[in-house]
Amino acid sequence: MEMTPLQKQKLAYWAGVAFFVLVLLALSWGLHSVYLSISDKQLSPMNRLLVSGKREFVLDQELQQALAGLPEAGNFFSLDVSKVKAELEQLPWVEHVTVRKQWPDKLSVNLQEQQVVARWNNAALLNQQGHIFDAPQQRVSEVLVNLSGPDEQAAVVLATFKQLQQVLQSDGLSIASLALNERHAWQVSLANGIVLQLGKEDKLNRIARFVSVYPQLKPEAVAYVDLRYDTGFAVGWKKQEGLAINDQSNG
Repeated sequence: MEMTPLQKQKLAYWAGVAFFVLVLLALSWGLHSVYLSISDKQLSPMNRLLVSGKREFVLDQELQQALAGLPEAGNFFSLDVSKVKAELEQLPWVEHVTVRKQWPDKLSVNLQEQQVVARWNNAALLNQQGHIFDAPQQRVSEVLVNLSGPDEQAAVVLATFKQLQQVLQSDGLSIASLALNERHAWQVSLANGIVLQLGKEDKLNRIARFVSVYPQLKPEAVAYVDLRYDTGFAVGWKKQEGLAINDQSNG
């Protein structure tokens, strides 16, 4: 029985649809085969790791362990550089990472370490931006100033330390610790052992007042200087022959 023109048209349409579906299936299978091929570590291995950037605290072993935790770490094509970046930035001494792949088998990693400037609350560290971070402190060999206060005030405490130190260094003095207490009052401990009570306000002027009279003091005999006065100060002397002597001065 001969088909009508309408039947022929429908047959041609469905034949075209079937052909199109077969082409899509073949293309999908081909792409899947290519993906399996390039995902094979034996065919496209990641053989070389290039790490750049100044490193003082990040250990090679830590980098290797972090990368080994990624399931696709050994394959050039399937390795996701964003995952590498995220994994490496979890390392305690790492602040920032840039990662890129270089054909045919190299992973290039540039590390920026945390630039530590102080110890924070005897429990953590502080970087140059005033951000608190936790990292193995035993790797720091240099003597760091001890800063303390509420965590949300870390950047303020660091900025205040820099301001006060700039005034003190003109007389060869340096800060060993700086504390901001819960009442928002400041206390400075100098490297020579003298404690300065600055109170809540007018910190720079009070420090300047101390510097102006410091040459008249005997530092080895001074325990503390209370500068919480509008014009004067009080000196607490170290114990001599069992007695602690306080001297009120109008500076």
